[in-house]
Amino acid sequence: MQLPQDEEESNEIQFLYKELGLYFKKANNKGLVSNCSNHLTENIFKNRLKSWLHHKLYLSADSHCKLFENYVVKLSAAITDGDEDYENDVLRDLHSYYLETVALLERLNHHELKEQFQQLFENDELIEKYQLLNIYQQNKHQFTAEVVIGEGIEKIYEPSVFAEELFEDKFLRYIRTHEDTVWYQVLLGYDTYTIRKKIINFGQAHFDNTYGSLTANDIVKLYSYFNMRKHYYSTLHLLERFNRIHNFHQTNGRIKFIDVGCGPATSAIALIDHLHAINGDSVSFDYFGVDYYKSMREEAANMMTNEVYLNDGSVMYIKRLGNIDYELLSNANSIYINTCYLFASDSLDEEELAHDVMNIRRAKEDIPFYILFQNTTEHSKNVKYNAFKGFLGDFKVLFGESSLVRYNNRRNSYHPPTEETVAFEILELL
Repeated sequence: MQLPQDEEESNEIQFLYKELGLYFKKANNKGLVSNCSNHLTENIFKNRLKSWLHHKLYLSADSHCKLFENYVVKLSAAITDGDEDYENDVLRDLHSYYLETVALLERLNHHELKEQFQQLFENDELIEKYQLLNIYQQNKHQFTAEVVIGEGIEKIYEPSVFAEELFEDKFLRYIRTHEDTVWYQVLLGYDTYTIRKKIINFGQAHFDNTYGSLTANDIVKLYSYFNMRKHYYSTLHLLERFNRIHNFHQTNGRIKFIDVGCGPATSAIALIDHLHAINGDSVSFDYFGVDYYKSMREEAANMMTNEVYLNDGSVMYIKRLGNIDYELLSNANSIYINTCYLFASDSLDEEELAHDVMNIRRAKEDIPFYILFQNTTEHSKNVKYNAFKGFLGDFKVLFGESSLVRYNNRRNSYHPPTEETVAFEILELL
């Protein structure tokens, strides 16, 4: 409060006022919220804090109805400054106000006022007059939908038309037509035993290294041939059991799918396929591919370049989770940390990963936040996952079981399916 004006208006101090204001808002401290908002020069955040103070300072219960339009006008002014869009954050504020006020009026036994207040959100004239209410009606299921874990369905997975063409284009044709391939016994000059054990080391190789005549890119193609597809099917199984992601797709804000140990974007391809099967149209979400190996990040970018995924600058590839750009999370409607066979890695630092996950959680405390886990059922390969959970904050286990995933790599195959038992778990960070 004693800073010179030029320092107070600097980007760093303004950022601090904004973050403190939002923090004190969560803590329900009206005096400190007012203090922070008075020192903000950016109207977008000042308006958001002022709109919160507007209803927090009501002296009578009927003000929630009488001054409702005034509140909506103030909150609407916090959506955008012309450059950045905070619509989803504003919708979340509006929904929180709705829940808090309904609960308050119930406690005070003002049942008629409660019904009158609820009807304001459904009023056709107000919805037509105020875009914010219109958008809220279209997107409120984001905040009200319950998490549903579907029953496991006996099925044999196979690639969709999209996935079959993608796999053919990205790695199958390259391997099959290579001059050193004798399909399907020798691939790129090596027998399958050598590839599995020595070259890709059962999925745990140093994928930026070369091997004999093979480039790092060749080794990644071989990994995709042996490992990618089975993980694609197991991810599909997990996504089909969990309704939350597709409820947020094509709604206000953006899904943030953070794929730790992404490899060749296996789980992202499964998510694209899953959402595409539901809406039959192009799919768009913000994808963060996290992998230690440059060759894997490059192949992930290659996989994500396809005819179904709409990439409008919404992908980012980084070496470790701690390098994530937090500004890119600003318009999140939900966040998913995906870990597909990650915890079998000998080199993984599970404590560091948990630390990075919790930093993201603290930065986006109001956003639904989930961890998707799948791995082998072998106990020794899940020791790190159990330790990882011990480093997290509060969480709820939404789903956890070992399931038999059955699949064929060809469409309409008459061959018996391959079977694999996979350990699955979904955590909701609280």
